[in-house]
Amino acid sequence: MLFSSPIFFVFFSVYFLLHFVTPKQFRIYLIILGSTIFYGWWRIEYVWLPYLLSAIAYLGVIWMNGSVNPVARKRRAVATVIGLFLPLVFYKYTDFFFRELIGPLVGMHDNLLNLPLPLGLSFVTFTLTAYVIDIYKGKFPATSSASTVLAYVLFFPHLIAGPILRPDELLPQLERKRIATLRRFSVPLAIFSLGLVKKLVFADQVGFAVNDVYNQNGTLGALDALLAIYGFSVQIYCDFSGYTDMAIGLALAIGIRLPNNFRRPYAARSLSDLWGRWHITLSFWFRDYLFQPLGGYRHGRFTAIRNILITMLLSGLWHGANWTFLIWGLLHGIGISVNYLLRPVLRGLPSGKMPDWIGVLLTFHFFAFAAVFFRSPTIAKALDIWAAPFIGGWGGIASFAHNNIFPLLLILVFFALHRFDDIRKVKFTAHYLRPELLWTALAFCWLMAITVSQGSTAAFIYFDF
Repeated sequence: MLFSSPIFFVFFSVYFLLHFVTPKQFRIYLIILGSTIFYGWWRIEYVWLPYLLSAIAYLGVIWMNGSVNPVARKRRAVATVIGLFLPLVFYKYTDFFFRELIGPLVGMHDNLLNLPLPLGLSFVTFTLTAYVIDIYKGKFPATSSASTVLAYVLFFPHLIAGPILRPDELLPQLERKRIATLRRFSVPLAIFSLGLVKKLVFADQVGFAVNDVYNQNGTLGALDALLAIYGFSVQIYCDFSGYTDMAIGLALAIGIRLPNNFRRPYAARSLSDLWGRWHITLSFWFRDYLFQPLGGYRHGRFTAIRNILITMLLSGLWHGANWTFLIWGLLHGIGISVNYLLRPVLRGLPSGKMPDWIGVLLTFHFFAFAAVFFRSPTIAKALDIWAAPFIGGWGGIASFAHNNIFPLLLILVFFALHRFDDIRKVKFTAHYLRPELLWTALAFCWLMAITVSQGSTAAFIYFDF
């Protein structure tokens, strides 16, 4: 059930109506029921999994807090976190490790399990890990009921692909008895509409052109490869930030605020800056629960670089069980390490930093070229895409432009408007723009999205992770 699909609009219309007629004290159960239906729509046989993980976390916290001995308490917290990660390791990485590491030793090259990956398993696992660790560290009290914790995990706007929420970002809102109101409904609708346009108009349409290039066999032309490189950078941003915008809008429509997950990342001046703007809740999760516990930047350059590389390699592995994702993570680890080592050099410049436009240009191109490994099914395909702009032919520019005029136009429009892609601006506009202009603009967005997509939508890229 995709946010951009007709069936979801039916689902949310019914849910929204029930939200208004359900007494405040019972809305937590509406969230659980509605989110269970939403999750089970894909594969009902996996609907038990978020329930199991929630039970592990909730009971694990009770077990952890049942001891006043710091050593025992820590061991119980670690055991609970391990229990949370076991399903993720089983479903997501068993086939990869068997196929790539164990299988060749015993003469087997096929998958061991061949099980489909449960949707949102990584996001559920990370959300509950944050819940356990924050309570262990005393950042959040273990006072929530089992139903509230379950709703915290299942809450359907963020269930499948984030944002990854800390307990203090959602649990207090779920426990507060909110009054259902249609006041300022234009704000969540405007945010959702922005995400809908990003997904249906930009991500899906540019994605068709990108897929065509990646599906080609043989030597690629330079122009095709560049379309794939720049096009995918537009596709993945509009796909994932579009999902986040829709999630934020849906949650806000029923009175719940979710954190923003993107902040114009392609305007970043360094890779460290970019990762503070891209998939922010995941970046901060790795920072707070992995990088900082490893030692962060605290123990010298060598240790800092080691911590950066470990963090980014595991981030790559989190995104996918494939060597291409590990290489993608390694590339970003190397890039961030270089940024870190160059800081003293840049401070020696007359301005104290690299000119902004150079930083933005270098950062974006590093990200776009590294993303080739993120998109490619194999290392060989990624290397073909990388090499094509340098060894591929440049002929047929006119026919290339003619055949790809629409995706090329969308890419140009995206980069021209990226600086304005800010939910705060959307909220401000929805608050203060004259109603007749606002509703006309929203109607145009929906008409454009429906017309361009012709009523169909592709799956969100991050549903695979």
